[in-house]
Amino acid sequence: MPEEDRELMLAARAGSREAFTALVARWEARLLTFFFRQGGDRDLAEDCAQEVFVRLYKARDRYTPEASFATFLFTIARHYWIDVTRARRVRPDLRRTGARDARDDADGEEAVNRVADAMPAPPASAMHADELLQLRAALAKLPDTLRDVVQLGVIEGLPYAEVATLLSIPIGTVKSRVHAAVGALRTLLARGETR
Repeated sequence: MPEEDRELMLAARAGSREAFTALVARWEARLLTFFFRQGGDRDLAEDCAQEVFVRLYKARDRYTPEASFATFLFTIARHYWIDVTRARRVRPDLRRTGARDARDDADGEEAVNRVADAMPAPPASAMHADELLQLRAALAKLPDTLRDVVQLGVIEGLPYAEVATLLSIPIGTVKSRVHAAVGALRTLLARGETR
């Protein structure tokens, strides 16, 4: 499949809109998952994914066949998320107030279920919605350095070598951060500190 993504990206770089549309169809769910896990907001995740695809299209000439498509895409996504986070700090009105109503809860549960369906493992049917919400809340409590490696290496399934390249850290650091993140998640979940 990575080879097929590489070929589609090369075709998109050569001007094929069909190839680019195929890439969007193949990667949209994973980008939505990535952004939803980062921000916990379905609408924001959709906006971010759309903007990343726009940026991917604009950057298609910079793609080289030696590079993994997933690494290229998630580099753009990660840099865009950093921009979004900075903008939300500067303009607090862009942040959610925290006030929730029943519709927000229903939308959030629907988004979690949709995100879980996009994840290859574990199957969404194996977890209850409440467990997914607790896991998402626990992930949100992790420091960015730990959350990034879990998001990219565990949830998105990128090889650790690609995660290391993407985050500009040694592969050993990726492994130790994943180990630390798993331990922190276990602790948070065991203590019930996810609400």
